[in-house]
Amino acid sequence: MRDPYEVLGVSRNATKEEIRQAYRELVKKYHPDKFRSNPDMLKLAEEKMKEVNEAYNYLMSHANSEENRNYRANTSSEDKEIYQEVRRKVQNGELYEAEDLLLKVKDKSNPEWYFLNGIIYARRGWYDKAYDYLRIAYEADPSNSEYAQSFETVKRASKSGPIYNNPTQVDDGTAACLSCCSALLCTDLCCQCMGGC
Repeated sequence: MRDPYEVLGVSRNATKEEIRQAYRELVKKYHPDKFRSNPDMLKLAEEKMKEVNEAYNYLMSHANSEENRNYRANTSSEDKEIYQEVRRKVQNGELYEAEDLLLKVKDKSNPEWYFLNGIIYARRGWYDKAYDYLRIAYEADPSNSEYAQSFETVKRASKSGPIYNNPTQVDDGTAACLSCCSALLCTDLCCQCMGGC
């Protein structure tokens, strides 16, 4: 199980009422009924709700215990390290290695997993596939500006028609924009100098 505080987005000193409030907000945001018309998002929402329920039940049953305050989630920290390494690999152009690393992530319902897959496909010039992954990341966390900017850039490129591994079918302006965006995203991904995760 991932760190339940991280899942619910509450501090380790949160009261039961703060935990309940955070839980209610997440239920509103990820309730599967909201995504019935979108199978990809429905699956993501169901996985997210399972994780949210598990975290909520854990925190409410262990509230204020020493075990709860000292909770450590190895999977979460492992996944974070993998994501950082994937970002470095993408910046260095090691796309196959980055993709292999993403297969090792345990929690594939995280929007970051979808985002990084989308960036890898965008760097390869497979904008339609990149669009699918980035859309899921963006819809799961629309407040994340990194996801939003990448999604919008790839959305513009994918409107040029099917372009699998042939970025020359994109007009010069869009190709230049994607190249610039890819460079900026990779810089941001790796050094967090522009407010990356």
